[in-house]
Amino acid sequence: MPLAVEATTLYLRATRDSRLKSEQQRLRQQFTVAADFAEKVKSMLGSTAAANKPHSNIVSSVKDSGILSELRFSTKEQALLLRSSKVNGIAFPPWSSADTDHTEFDGLFTDPAGFLSLSSSQTQLFSAWKRPAEIWGSKFTLLGTGGSELIQDVLSDCSVIASLCSAIAWEERSKKSLVSNIIYPQCVSTSGRYVVKIFFNGLFRKVVIDDYLPVSSSARHIHVTSKSNEGLLWPALVEKAYLKVMGGYDFPGSNAGSDLFALTTWIPEHILLHNDYVDIPALWQRIMVSWSYQDLLLTVGTGKLSREEELSFGLVSEHDYSILDLKVLDDGKRVVLIKNPWSYGQCSTIQGSLRDFQDKLPASPGYFWMEFSQMCIRFSSLYLNWNPELFNYRKQVHFEWNLRHGLAERSLYLCPQYALENPNSSAANVWVLLSRHIRVKNDAKTYIAVYTFNNPGTRVWMRKSTIIKTKFVDSQQTLVRLDLPPKTSYTIVAATQSGVSETNYFSVFTYCTLPINLVTVTDGFSHILAVDGQWTELSAGGNVLSATFACNPQFKLVVPKETTLQLFVETSTATPVHAQIVWGGGSRVQSVRRRDIALDTGDYSIGCALSKQAEMMTAEYTIVVSLYEAGIMGDFGLRVMANERCALSRLPDLSSGHNGDNF
Repeated sequence: MPLAVEATTLYLRATRDSRLKSEQQRLRQQFTVAADFAEKVKSMLGSTAAANKPHSNIVSSVKDSGILSELRFSTKEQALLLRSSKVNGIAFPPWSSADTDHTEFDGLFTDPAGFLSLSSSQTQLFSAWKRPAEIWGSKFTLLGTGGSELIQDVLSDCSVIASLCSAIAWEERSKKSLVSNIIYPQCVSTSGRYVVKIFFNGLFRKVVIDDYLPVSSSARHIHVTSKSNEGLLWPALVEKAYLKVMGGYDFPGSNAGSDLFALTTWIPEHILLHNDYVDIPALWQRIMVSWSYQDLLLTVGTGKLSREEELSFGLVSEHDYSILDLKVLDDGKRVVLIKNPWSYGQCSTIQGSLRDFQDKLPASPGYFWMEFSQMCIRFSSLYLNWNPELFNYRKQVHFEWNLRHGLAERSLYLCPQYALENPNSSAANVWVLLSRHIRVKNDAKTYIAVYTFNNPGTRVWMRKSTIIKTKFVDSQQTLVRLDLPPKTSYTIVAATQSGVSETNYFSVFTYCTLPINLVTVTDGFSHILAVDGQWTELSAGGNVLSATFACNPQFKLVVPKETTLQLFVETSTATPVHAQIVWGGGSRVQSVRRRDIALDTGDYSIGCALSKQAEMMTAEYTIVVSLYEAGIMGDFGLRVMANERCALSRLPDLSSGHNGDNF
């Protein structure tokens, strides 16, 4: 075990020290192999004490790594979460309970990361970075009243301000702390150093900031302020800490649901009001019940609006708002109180249908009432953040994933997959949240989704019929809610649509009413043989009726012992693909008749094709991989899954002297 630990440690250090990207990738692969081996050795030792010890040793060279061991993450997860600590070139270590103990520095603290970047509009108004005493003298306080009057001005982070307004309104209703208590110390720091506890990239992390704030040369504000208490400091510092993670004050904004998840850990759910079928009465009932129990935060966002629509609706295009109250009027109308966090933004005037109730619907400047049904029409997104305390049991896993998840859009076999197992005698309500880690500001858009299959915890190869699936969204998180029947296992699959081919980090969180298991899926077979190939000008032979069919890539399959076997093929082309195992004695075949076929993938299928499982006799077979049309070139991937060890080798092409390969 010490040797396995030492190897993993050395690979981790070498990866961190290497300057060449190609070398880093190679070392990371070697680290993964070493970490896997360490995990296997650890499991064989069977001792909890022995299992915990190598965790600490492996990452002993990295500050705060012991925290990860205490949280009982696997060795691979520890390494991933440590790599994921660096965002935009700045390290944000895991949170420790010791971080709540604030020790004053000698003198004034200045963040070694430097000042945050400003947007072009902020730069035009920027005067200087100043500490609170330089801005307000003695007329400021860390905590205090006025949090519900927060406004943004020359800022693009409407989602952050809307999130803060929603969370502060909850604090005022519930008389509990939710977001005002994530900053330490909970009083004015004489050194100007603050630590903010924010949840991102898989866990709570420590964000250290100084108290410098950007000051405008005019009456406009470059940081969040309170209309009723301009010297209220904590919202500006929490905003600064969050924007430090997101890359600066020029942060273009995400969505309020994701921001609230980071600031409060309340579970984000995104409802696309225009793209989903929305049962408005059912949605109202669902949110009204949870709102009354103070288990829900609500924010809402507009889509792309024309200037005419902005003026007509009194709304701002692509802008997030807070929902601060829900009511049912005497005539049964369902209404919501909405706040525009932008101090210069428009506000929708009270609708004609509500004018008779103006005395019962008071609203200050920046606030307006709207019928819930109209809100669902005027706004494009509704963000719901649910109290995680609604669930007694939680699980999480963290993984890295090359976003090139396969050659074909319909293929899922390279996607991360996990089994949800309900061992209980009653159904379990389970929410599954897929969360993409932050890497750099303005990174390439990646769309994520979650598929759920009624598989007994085994790998899913194709996008066949799902129980439930989410739409692809470019948010950091996507949520699926399901009821898991008793004594049942489902397979959940993380899926992406991305314009990049690079490794990224993800987390899956499950929230459950009953204890369930979240484990990596099994492949369903003991052995998988994989080979990649191409159809070239000389080997793109087409379907079995084509005169050039025999030119297609062919492989020899040796089955030394009777076994259950399954065949899978995928391709990068848009032409239907097919694979078949024939009684060819392991030699190239010139033609195929129906009686020659031992197993095939059925009709030609675009993107990928999967055969049924079949019992294969001991024999030597020939596999032919073909596209429906002859002359179409492209790549393919062939997988042979079996319960007994088989042998697969490439047969020489007809057009060349290639002697074949073994796999």
